[in-house]
Amino acid sequence: MRRFSIQTKIVLPFLLLFGVISVIVPLLTVELFAWKYSEQFTRETQGWLEVIIETGFITEDIEKVKDAYSVEVMIFGSDFTMNASTLRDLPDSEQQLEVLAESMRLEQVKQSFQKGEATHVTHDVTLGGKHYKVFYHLLSFGRYYCLLRPMDEISEAKRTLTLYMLGIAILVMTLVALISHRIGKNITEPITDLVGFTEQVAEGNLDEQCAIKTQDEIGDLAVAFNQMTQDLKQSRDKLIQAERLATAGKMSASFAHEIRNPLSSMRMLSQMLLQRPHVSDEQRQSLEYILEEIERIDTIVKGLMDFARPTRLNLERQSLVPVLQSVLALMEANLTHHQIQLVLELDTELPAFAFDSDKIKQAFMNVVLNAMEAMSEGGTITVSAFKQEDSVCIKVIDTGIGISEEDIEHLFEPFFTRKTKGTGLGLANVKRILAEHAGTVEIASVLGEGTTVLMWLPLNMR
Repeated sequence: MRRFSIQTKIVLPFLLLFGVISVIVPLLTVELFAWKYSEQFTRETQGWLEVIIETGFITEDIEKVKDAYSVEVMIFGSDFTMNASTLRDLPDSEQQLEVLAESMRLEQVKQSFQKGEATHVTHDVTLGGKHYKVFYHLLSFGRYYCLLRPMDEISEAKRTLTLYMLGIAILVMTLVALISHRIGKNITEPITDLVGFTEQVAEGNLDEQCAIKTQDEIGDLAVAFNQMTQDLKQSRDKLIQAERLATAGKMSASFAHEIRNPLSSMRMLSQMLLQRPHVSDEQRQSLEYILEEIERIDTIVKGLMDFARPTRLNLERQSLVPVLQSVLALMEANLTHHQIQLVLELDTELPAFAFDSDKIKQAFMNVVLNAMEAMSEGGTITVSAFKQEDSVCIKVIDTGIGISEEDIEHLFEPFFTRKTKGTGLGLANVKRILAEHAGTVEIASVLGEGTTVLMWLPLNMR
């Protein structure tokens, strides 16, 4: 089956329709005009003939009739012989009696008069290559008076009208072609863009958006397709993140299991050596360093196990502000030690809602610790909590070193970190905890100016 573009399917039917109309209508118009004009022409000439009969001109010199009405006159006898004629320039072949009688259709006229069908008979004839409308009148002794009026006026009027109608038809078809082409282009251009965009999506490019060029059904289709693309991108990102978390969880669980037993043995042996009475000060200091590093490794292992361990939320309907205040109270001494000023903007009238306080404490503490680590020379941390529509937001702003745009895209990936110390699981855990509460976490940062973290929790978790 042959493939036609939408534009062709729009333009071609219009052209065919208007083409047929532009041909049929002028033809019908011209024929109707010719018929009406011929009817008028006949009535007018019939009137002339009646005037000629009433005034007696019919028995006088036929040249006077010709001059008065610009017509030709021919008189035939009952045997069809020509008695008189003003038409003298006929070819010799048409002047023969039988040929002329046949051309003038005298036999038919004779029969019409004999049957008494009419007092006047009219026929169209051609003589000498010219067209005439002939009006017949029966004279005495069976003679035929023929008034021949040239039909050049009708032919010329018909030809002129035909040319005008054809010109109008061509103009109309041209306008229809231009208008339908423009309409087709306005429809097909957005569709072509949408097709190109779908091809990009099919190739895996979900970052682009299709331009909205029209405010109609096609524009609505483009908007819906853009939304579908964004949803598809989010689903893909969530799937990739889930796969990463699953892989990281398996690795973390295996790593933590393998390292914790020998780590416990090392801690126990170091503590036993530290308790011996003959340990020198230098040895004691080395053993304390060993124990400190073991504790740090144990903390990392515990973080890995927390990340890998499947959890169930202990949801309890409660107020959020006291939970945040308890975390900040524990960290107050540490904040003062690092010369960090804490600014609180907590809405104490926040409604109570269901959440796991331990998990939210863990997520909030991770965010505050990250803010502290970003301000090694002191600064300000602003913590606020407020309600917006059907959610509660915990907002943490620091004046630290900030995060580059390149790193922001990878902040929630497991084991991603730019710190010399740390596992890179802190923010991954924060995102997981928020996701378990059907919430989200957002980070905005300007390098050298600071970072803003927004943690959203729904009031009605489903």
